[in-house]
Formats: sequence, C-alpha cells, structure tokens
Amino acid sequence: MGWYSIDAVDRAFSRTRKALFEPFDFWKWAKLALIIFLLGGVSSNYGGSGTNYRMSSEDFGDTYPGIGPDRMPELPFDANGFDPAQMQFPEIAGFLIAGIVILLLIALFFSYVSSVMEFVFVEALVRNEVYFWAYSRKFLNKGFYLLLIRFALGLVFLVLFGIALLPLFLRMLESSQDFSWPVLVGGIFWFIGVIAVLALLGSAINSFLGLAIPVSIYRETGILSAFKLVFGNFRKSWQEVLVYWIVRFVLGIGVAILAVILVVLLMLAFGLVFLILDGVLYFLFSAFLSGPLLWVLLIPFVLVELLLVFIVLLLLNVPFATFIKYHMLSFLDMWYAEAGIPFFDKLSVEPEYENSF
Repeated sequence: MGWYSIDAVDRAFSRTRKALFEPFDFWKWAKLALIIFLLGGVSSNYGGSGTNYRMSSEDFGDTYPGIGPDRMPELPFDANGFDPAQMQFPEIAGFLIAGIVILLLIALFFSYVSSVMEFVFVEALVRNEVYFWAYSRKFLNKGFYLLLIRFALGLVFLVLFGIALLPLFLRMLESSQDFSWPVLVGGIFWFIGVIAVLALLGSAINSFLGLAIPVSIYRETGILSAFKLVFGNFRKSWQEVLVYWIVRFVLGIGVAILAVILVVLLMLAFGLVFLILDGVLYFLFSAFLSGPLLWVLLIPFVLVELLLVFIVLLLLNVPFATFIKYHMLSFLDMWYAEAGIPFFDKLSVEPEYENSF
C-alpha cells in the first residue's frame, strides 16, 4: 500500500506555490477569492424569523369589519359545513409566507452557484488558468445535477434522522406523565449518537462526491457515474482512503490554526491603523462640524474600512483553500490514475478559453 495522501502534501505545496506565487498575479488571486467565496463563503442557512407582534381587538376589527372586542366572528359555513374559501387571513401571514418563499429561492440559487463553483474551482487549479465566466458556462449542467444529488441526499438524511429519533419520541410520550431522569439522559445520549453517526456518514459521502467531481470533468461522465467509479476504486483500496481521511483531518486542523493566527494578527494591525486614522479624521472634522452631521460624515470612511478588511480576508483565504483542494486533486491523481487529471505541471497544453474574466 502506498501512502498517497502523505505524498500528496508535498505535491500540494509545490502546486500551490507555482499557481499563486510563480509569478504573483493579483487578478488571479481576486478571481480565485471570488470563486472560493461563492463556493463556501456564502452560507445558505437561512433561519426562520420570529415576531413579537401581538394580536389585539383592534387587529380583529381591521380584519373583520364591524366586529368588536365583545363579539367573536362567526365562522363561515355552507350547506356542507365548513367553507375554507370564505376564510380571511391577516395580511401578516401573506407577508411571512412570501418572505419564507423568497428566502428559500435565494438559498436554492446560492446552493446552485456553489455547486457550479465546485467544478469551476477544480478546473481553474488543474489548468492554472482562471476564466470565471467561461468555466461557469461550461459547468452549468454539471452543477445543476450536483445540486439535485445533494438535495436528494439531504432529504434521505432528514428521513433517517426522523426514523432514528422516532423510538425516542415514543418513549418520551409514554413517560410524559411519569417524568424519569434516566429516560431524559438516555434520550440526550441517543440524540447525540444519532447526530454523530449521520455526520460521519455525511462526511464520507461528501468526500466521495468531492473526489467524483474531477473524475466527472476529465472522464467526461455524469456525477453519479463518477461517484460509482470512485466508490468502486474505494472497494479495491479502502485503506488508502482511510489514511487520506485522517491526513485531511490533521491538515484541516493545522490550516485552521494557522488561518486563525494570521487573521488575529491582521485584525490587530488593521484595528490599530484604522483607530489612528479615524481619530485623526474625527478631530479634523470636529473643528468644522458637530453633532449628528459629524458622525454621518465619518460613516462612509468606516464602511470603506470594513470593506477593505473583508476583501483582505477573502484574499488571505486563497492560499489555504487552494492548498487543501490541491491536496485532494493530487491524492486522486495518484490513487485513481484513470481519472486522467491534466495538471498544468504535467502537460503543456494550449489554452482552450479566451483570455477573459
């Protein structure tokens, strides 16, 4: 058994250095930062929004004209009984439903964009050429199928989660009138165990999907067919994949620690510089202005500073994300040579895309 995942670390370092620093290209970094941001920087987890709005008699009066606080509205009935078509709903319900639908559509859109960027990022690193729009157009279909697969997997995991917790709910309902601490403690451990098992299973499947994406691109096959090829090779050499997962876990921790240290140092440096700059601007403006107008004048400078920090953080994330992805690609290239990944440092190929963003 070869130690492909360990050997891939050195190749990932070498390819990251060549791609990002030999030579350094700011616009290349900027486009990679945008891809990485759309890939994982945009969160699609939109939580539900609550409201502290309290219904009162005035609200019923607005909804049902002529009805006061001492009179309940009569429910509409027809000859067959209840007629829901005549029911009137408060306008707030319509706004809430519309808001939820809009949030779901936004989440779906960014999930689709993220799925497309999975392919774009791989292509950009393999070729060491970043053509954002050309790559995006090329992988619209593959990104859509990846979105469908992830959506289906999400539903399956949701069903499995519900089935796993069903015995716990039934047990708690049986003991609802006779409270028992052992049942509660056991239920908590069962809940944590279910979450842990599903998380490990989801991580494994997501890892296979990540390996299948380059196979789908360079074997020119569908994502499901690529997944079957990767899983088939896993059955032949599963030990290599287990070592790969361990190495990836260690690399992830190391990269995260290094990134946190750099971000903290960067925030301290920016905080000191911006504190001095804002103090100077405050004293300069206070000589001519006072009151709210002074703070209104300072707000644009603060917004520019925050935007600058955000951009720098995106650029700082580029080498870390690039290294992690190169490690995966380098491992796949050694572990499953049939993937046929045409790395830029292996083959001299003519660019097939126009030199455009």
